[in-house]
Amino acid sequence: MSHQPPPPPEIKPLPAPPSAPGSIATADVPGSASRTRGAWVNLSNLKFEATIFLLIVLTFAAVLGQEGFTSQEIDLAERSLQYYPFTYDDQHEGGTTSVIHDLKKPFNWTCHLGAEIQHPFCGYGMQTDGLENNKGVDYSKYSDIRLDLTYNGVGDHMRLLIQSTVPPALKDRVKDRDTIPMVAEFIVVQGNNTIHIKASQFVVEEWWLLEQNLSRDEVPVRFDQVASVALGSGSITPSGRFDVSVKRFSFSGMTISTAHWYLIILGIWLVATGAFLVFRFFYMRRTYEARQRRQANEAAALAKAHAAAEASSAAKSRFLANMSHELRTPLNAILGYTQLLQNEKLTINQIAAVNTIHHSGEHLLAMITDILDIAKVEAGRLELVPVRFDLHACVLNVGQMIRLRAEEKGLQFVTHIADDVPRFVVADQKRVRQILINLLSNAIKFTLEGAVNLKVSARDIHRDHVRLCFEVTDTGIGIHRDHLDEIFRPFVQSGNAIDRSSGTGLGLSITHQIAVMMGGKISVESQLGQGSRFRMDARFELAVDELPQTSDDSQALSPKAENHAPLIVPDAEQMMRLLELARAGNLRAIRKEIPIIIAKGQEYHAFASRLDALAASYQSPAVLRLIEQYAQERTAV
Repeated sequence: MSHQPPPPPEIKPLPAPPSAPGSIATADVPGSASRTRGAWVNLSNLKFEATIFLLIVLTFAAVLGQEGFTSQEIDLAERSLQYYPFTYDDQHEGGTTSVIHDLKKPFNWTCHLGAEIQHPFCGYGMQTDGLENNKGVDYSKYSDIRLDLTYNGVGDHMRLLIQSTVPPALKDRVKDRDTIPMVAEFIVVQGNNTIHIKASQFVVEEWWLLEQNLSRDEVPVRFDQVASVALGSGSITPSGRFDVSVKRFSFSGMTISTAHWYLIILGIWLVATGAFLVFRFFYMRRTYEARQRRQANEAAALAKAHAAAEASSAAKSRFLANMSHELRTPLNAILGYTQLLQNEKLTINQIAAVNTIHHSGEHLLAMITDILDIAKVEAGRLELVPVRFDLHACVLNVGQMIRLRAEEKGLQFVTHIADDVPRFVVADQKRVRQILINLLSNAIKFTLEGAVNLKVSARDIHRDHVRLCFEVTDTGIGIHRDHLDEIFRPFVQSGNAIDRSSGTGLGLSITHQIAVMMGGKISVESQLGQGSRFRMDARFELAVDELPQTSDDSQALSPKAENHAPLIVPDAEQMMRLLELARAGNLRAIRKEIPIIIAKGQEYHAFASRLDALAASYQSPAVLRLIEQYAQERTAV
């Protein structure tokens, strides 16, 4: 009787064993090992003890392995009442084959193969439990199958058919089928038979592969989700009757319990750990001894190199200092003679040549000064000389010098001193001027259009000291954020190749060093293409009394804040004399006119101070431009 088996119950999968533990951490041999070396046993004894340790670990692992692997067997003939019997034949394909079986006698059945079709077939099987949710029973741990059966009738071949559920990877490709048929064919004789079948003998049914348009490589033989097990007629069995009675239908194989699996993993790790520790011990011993020898050699070489480096550094500093002084002497002579030549009657080409020599000498002198300062910093000989001076006058004087450079490039320049900034402080006036000039010169150098501003503000005012902030902002090319940490290092320059073609790259480094020596710090904020803001924050001591200022800045500068009103200049006659001197490039003669202008009255001091600052810094074009501007206005009046 043929019937469809009822759906089997759900089989819950066993939990997967945990992954193996991670690598074992090791520690270096302590540094005190050399002090206890005498208490250790000799190397040969250590090798013997290491071998004994490994043998103990291997023995423990072998015992765990022997107890862990056990043989298991399941007999479907004995457990047949727990499964669902079913039969199959060829009647749905037009055949007349029939199967007769008794529900009270499992695996005892009779088949009458008809002759109406070319390949008649029949079979009897058991559907395993666990088919709910499309899962079967896991038989993957069983590798051997044994059949004890009695066969009588036509034919000398039988087939063992195992149906496995379709894996998820093939769900979308398998049509109208829930299982994959896997078959192994074997020979039988009349009477009693003992059959042994290996799992490796099974293949997927050829007709099923053709039906699903799949190859054997795409459908592996697997027994982890078995849905049914059946015995059937062989592929070459002739028509007629045969009887089958199965006494034993067993699946056997080597299995391991979860607990023993963990123990075996532990044993493997014990062996690996033991071997690693032994290897690590001898390796660390050899490494330690080699390192001791290497460190002794390196210490001797390092001491020698350190002494040589100190001598070289001292010699370099002395050389830079001496060479800077030696170079200043001929440079001063060059600058002096260029001024004398500027007083002579020269052709236009000769004047251009003299001016080129003069500006080149000034540039070289500035570079030598920077190199000398950085040499002093490296040698620890750069010292601050604090004196009482007028901070407002110092800032405004620097501002007037920088204003001319800004105007030459068509830039706006504004100096602002907050009202709460004290006027008289005690600090190194020369270094304060140097910081401001370096920051402002860089801002003008890297700004093509827009403005450059200088702002001085008080952050924290106390009875005897104040913390002042100097901010220089520009609308220049900006600095890439990856370069912000590098610009205060010696010989590092930002900007493109043309911008870097002048200068030593020492200005910001020296500025940073001076700011640190003053107990302050310097920082920068910048966005590429939008400009930069440099901020110097330092502590200044307040002057105890209000003695008259003795610096040149106080004598030169009527004001607390910068006066943007037009300058008041002398009469037309004196302005024309100044113009002739400016056109001749005679800056020395122009400076001799400054006391005469100051003596005319307080209202002329601003013009005199500005003109003197430009002439003192050898800015011939700016001097000429300033005098021309006001000379033309005075003449027009």
